[in-house]
Amino acid sequence: MASRLKQIYKSALFQSLFLGLIGASSFLAFSPFDLKFILIISHAFLFYAVLFSQSLHAAFYRSLAWGLGYWLGGAGWLIVSIYYYGNTSIYIAFLIIILMAIFLSLIFISPISLIRLVAPKHHYFVRVLLCAGVLIGIEFTRFILFGGFPWLLPGLILIDTIGQDFIPLIGVSGSSFVIYFISLFLAFSFNTGEYKKVIFSLTFFAILIPHQGYQERNLGRSIDIAIIQPALDPFKKYATSYKTTIEDALINLSNQHDDVDLLIWPESPFPYLNSSPDMASFLERTKNLPTILSGGWDYQDAGLQNVMSILGTTQSYSKRHLVVFGEYIPFEAIFRGLIKFFDMPMSSIEPGQDKQPLFQVHGNQVLGLICFDAAFPLSFVKEARSADFIVNISNDTWFGSSYGPHQHLQIVRARALEFNRWIARGTSDGISTIVDNKGTIVTKIEKNIQSSLRGTMYRVEEDSYFTKFGFILIPILCIFSILMTFVLRFTR
Repeated sequence: MASRLKQIYKSALFQSLFLGLIGASSFLAFSPFDLKFILIISHAFLFYAVLFSQSLHAAFYRSLAWGLGYWLGGAGWLIVSIYYYGNTSIYIAFLIIILMAIFLSLIFISPISLIRLVAPKHHYFVRVLLCAGVLIGIEFTRFILFGGFPWLLPGLILIDTIGQDFIPLIGVSGSSFVIYFISLFLAFSFNTGEYKKVIFSLTFFAILIPHQGYQERNLGRSIDIAIIQPALDPFKKYATSYKTTIEDALINLSNQHDDVDLLIWPESPFPYLNSSPDMASFLERTKNLPTILSGGWDYQDAGLQNVMSILGTTQSYSKRHLVVFGEYIPFEAIFRGLIKFFDMPMSSIEPGQDKQPLFQVHGNQVLGLICFDAAFPLSFVKEARSADFIVNISNDTWFGSSYGPHQHLQIVRARALEFNRWIARGTSDGISTIVDNKGTIVTKIEKNIQSSLRGTMYRVEEDSYFTKFGFILIPILCIFSILMTFVLRFTR
């Protein structure tokens, strides 16, 4: 079996095309497709190609080819934002997506080739552990470099499986370690050519056995909420005549829930600033409504910021993690004005500061996360400990009818598990939902539907192990693995 696999890699061109196709198939493991086993098999092919390549140079190109497919397949839906909403030609849109995939592969995938250097003379089980630790170190770069892009993390696929219990303990990154371990074990087993080891490695797939769903039984203090999903036309948003349509939709949907504790409106629904006369006039129409937590725009600290505010109060949160090219332009002097996509409205925003206060809502502390913030759990561990509930608002209109919103929701479900907190997610045109602290979707509004959602969120008194200790265990394991790699390699 191993000899047959080795034949695949004789032609460099075929290797690249084959690995690119395997990498591209990985997106089927994430929502909404959830063919989870594909991700383990895809990574096993990658690790086999890298670990048993003839040189580090060959390992680099193989990982780059796989990574190019991985990002084109997994994040290729961004072409909807660039072409359809970014007012860019289809050819330029394809070019941007390809360049993006090459960049992400170079920065976040090709360093995987370094696992080829891990203690080659040691027992393969030791190499599996060390390689998995090094891979987690590479994964952490997705949270840091160039503003961070922690999308398509392998650990996410454990949601809705019996392996889901890893997430409240060691988080998504720790769960990624589990996926890397299984994939590496499979790759090494194939290389030995011993069928017993191969069969044994396949038993690890049992971790992906579906689970019918977890539900919280010990429910504590609650808050009644309503999520408003206006589902309006983004192309008309900044037209003067459309302002009334936006305001009427928000008010009319909200009037159906005038007895809840909290109304949640989506990210940046208004075509004007929170400090503008238009907003002051609009607030007059909301006087008979409950407390409203809404997205918006405001000037703070001498810059435009994407904010979430309790309307009519000074309570506000500014988005900390901005979307590259969507909300800020890296190397702005080069890209600004190059093509229309880089000049989209609100594409020059300042990030909010760390350690912003939680919202106070009827005696409850609420952690606000705006869109991409939800992908950065380590930035909000301390706040999550103090929060009773979490509210995530987003404008997924720009994702169109692609699978992007489903991936985004999967990330939010992971945050609920990691933080052991209920999350209300309000979006412009879906998917809006309430997720309990077990990551279970309680109720939701699908894409492209103008509607509202009413429900109850419950306070959970106990912090998860992840927010107490688990968030530091995997970084420690990562550092230990990298150090041991150098020690073992250079002491024999």
